[in-house]
Amino acid sequence: MDAIVETSSGSTAHLAALWKRPTVLFYEDKDSNQLNQHVKDALFKKGRDQGLLDAVSVVAVANVAAFNWFPARNFVLAAVRDVEKKANVPVYLDFQGSLAAPPWSLPPTSSTVLVLSAEGQVVWTAKGRLSDAQLTQLFEVLEGQLSSR
Repeated sequence: MDAIVETSSGSTAHLAALWKRPTVLFYEDKDSNQLNQHVKDALFKKGRDQGLLDAVSVVAVANVAAFNWFPARNFVLAAVRDVEKKANVPVYLDFQGSLAAPPWSLPPTSSTVLVLSAEGQVVWTAKGRLSDAQLTQLFEVLEGQLSSR
């Protein structure tokens, strides 16, 4: 699956270009970007501890369709650049609501976490704040994706 999103520098990017290895994709609006911070922290810790930081991609996509107008768009771009500097992770911007539309059909509010295969196929998804059981499932699915490569 693919979608066109933007970078904080204003250029466009195809998500499909990122499907080179198993990927965890976070799709969040501005009010839910901390909802699954525990998942992001656990992913980083496990990746660092097991030397897997280069084996799995983590992709953050912000649903900012509500801010696709001047001057709000410029404020969003500046805010996202600040987040990227602090987190040292690129954040892609969905100004068109592409991931909320088919074929993705992700909820435009809250947080959705997906695991995609290296070919870009969705193999696991969860919506809202992930429970401990869902976090365990996420890691099991990722381990399965890594072992099948």
